[in-house]
Amino acid sequence: MAIAKHPDTDALAAMLSRAFYDDPLFVYFFPDDTKREKLNHFTFRYMLNHAANKGQIVVTDDGLSGAAIWSPSGALHYSLLDLLRYGAVRGSLHQGPAAVLRQLKALDIMQAMHKSIITDSHYYLATIGVEPDKHGKGLGSALLRPTLAELDEQQLPVYLDTHNEDNVSLYRRFGFEIVHHGFLPGGSVMHWAMLRLPG
Repeated sequence: MAIAKHPDTDALAAMLSRAFYDDPLFVYFFPDDTKREKLNHFTFRYMLNHAANKGQIVVTDDGLSGAAIWSPSGALHYSLLDLLRYGAVRGSLHQGPAAVLRQLKALDIMQAMHKSIITDSHYYLATIGVEPDKHGKGLGSALLRPTLAELDEQQLPVYLDTHNEDNVSLYRRFGFEIVHHGFLPGGSVMHWAMLRLPG
């Protein structure tokens, strides 16, 4: 695993779009099964571009089969300039207003919850994904280990959101604990907020 200094954001966005095709949050964002992978791409490309400049992207050895996106707590605010610079506005033109509003509403809710749980300096695991045909090979765990070890040395906690119950046990094996569990407003998507104290 390695930090990607010059990541191929288009290729990684395509991989994450496939990895999150069945994720409940992205099903809510983009309910049309025939368009979801394409529409996912714009959201992940923005996240990757933002992290490449303000956070950190860890990739598998081939640079394409899996990625983890990390952000320091000081870089979690998305300014209008960020939205323009890293492609969110351009992506929203493809996704359409209804999908954009669903994403903004969910983001606002999750950010408010995040701020209510931890205000000290920490890192945020924005997303982690592996190419679907590479599941079960330990890549997800391998993507987590090096950064978590570094953050332990720095005595920094880590926060994450997940909307897939299958992920909860993986995160718990790495020391994350559930600090909030319930439906996002609207009742369609279950949400787990998890926090890992430095070990």
